[in-house]
Amino acid sequence: MNTVIRAPNWIGDGIMSLPALRAFKEFFPADKLTLCVKHYLADLFLNVAEIDEIMAIPDRWTAGSYLDHLRRFREKRFERGILFTNSFSSALFFRLARIGNLSGYDRDGRGWLLAGKTPSRDDREHHQFHYLRIIEHLAGQKTTRPFSAGLVLSAEEKSRATGIMSGMGINAGHERMAIAPAAAYGSAKTWLPERFQAVIRAWQESHPAIEILLLGSPGEKEKVNAIAEGLPGSVHDLAGRLSLRETIILIASCRLVICNDSGLMHIASSLGIPLLAIFGPTEHQKTPPLAGPCRLLYHGADCAPCRYRECPSDHRCMTAVTSAEVLAAAEALWNLPRTDGK
Repeated sequence: MNTVIRAPNWIGDGIMSLPALRAFKEFFPADKLTLCVKHYLADLFLNVAEIDEIMAIPDRWTAGSYLDHLRRFREKRFERGILFTNSFSSALFFRLARIGNLSGYDRDGRGWLLAGKTPSRDDREHHQFHYLRIIEHLAGQKTTRPFSAGLVLSAEEKSRATGIMSGMGINAGHERMAIAPAAAYGSAKTWLPERFQAVIRAWQESHPAIEILLLGSPGEKEKVNAIAEGLPGSVHDLAGRLSLRETIILIASCRLVICNDSGLMHIASSLGIPLLAIFGPTEHQKTPPLAGPCRLLYHGADCAPCRYRECPSDHRCMTAVTSAEVLAAAEALWNLPRTDGK
C-alpha cells in the first residue's frame, strides 16, 4: 500500500518514533512509506532507510499553504494514513487530503475520523511504545525484537564536521564536549545556569585542551548566551547558529554530552555518544535515552512529576542535583573505553 505516517512535532518524540517506523517496514515491507513532518524537523529523518519519501509541511499554516499542501497530498493518492500525533487537526488534514484508512489513538475528539483506533496503552511504558503500539495494532501482532532509535549520518556528512567546526572557530584537533543547557519545553526542565557555568569552569581546569560546545535552538539563544558570558575562548556558544542537521553532525563528533531532558539528549543517545542527562520534574522512567552509554541524575521531589513550564516554587527537583555529582558522573563517562579506536 501507499502509506503516509504523520510524524511527531518534537525532536525527542521524533527519535522515540524511529523504532515504530522501522517496525512498520518490517511488518509491511512492500508498502511505500512517506513521512509527513513539520519543516523544522524534517532533517532529523534523513538517511533513514525505512522512509521512502519525506514530505515537509509548514511549521505554521496559512490558508494558502494549507490548500496547496492538501492538493499535493491528494496527488499522492495515499491508501493508508497513520497518525503518531494525537491532535484533531492532524487527523482532519489527512481526511481532507482524501487519505483513507486512518489509524491512531482516539484523542482530541477525532475518533469519528479514524478507521482504526489504537487501544490506550500502559502509560507507565517508555514513550517509544506510544508509537510502537499503533503499528502493532495495525499489524495485528506484537514486535518480537527491539528496533533501533538510531539516527543515520552519511559518510559525506561525517566528513563535513571538520569544515563546520572550522567555520565556527573550533579547534577540530582537540576533543570536544557538548553541553545543551536549555530545553524547549521551558525552564522547569533545566538545571541551574550558574551550576552549568561552575561545571564548565571546573572542567576547563581539569581538561585544559578540551573544546566545549554550547548548543541550543534560536529560541534558546538568550539563555545559552547568559551561560557563555565570561567563559574563555575554548567555550563556543553555538546556540541559534547551527541547522538541526549541523547540530547532529557536531554532536556525533563529541566525546561526551551533558544536557537536560531535551531533544538534544535524545539526539546524543541515538548517535551512541556518552551522555549525562539531568532530570527534574519529568518522569525519568518514561522518556530516558534509548541507546548508548548514559547516566541519569534524578533526585525527584514531592511535587514531581509536574507539567509546569516554569517552576512556581523553589525548583527543588533541580537544585537537589549538585555540581560535584555532575562533574563526577561526567568524569566517569569521559573515561569510558573508546569505541572509535582512539
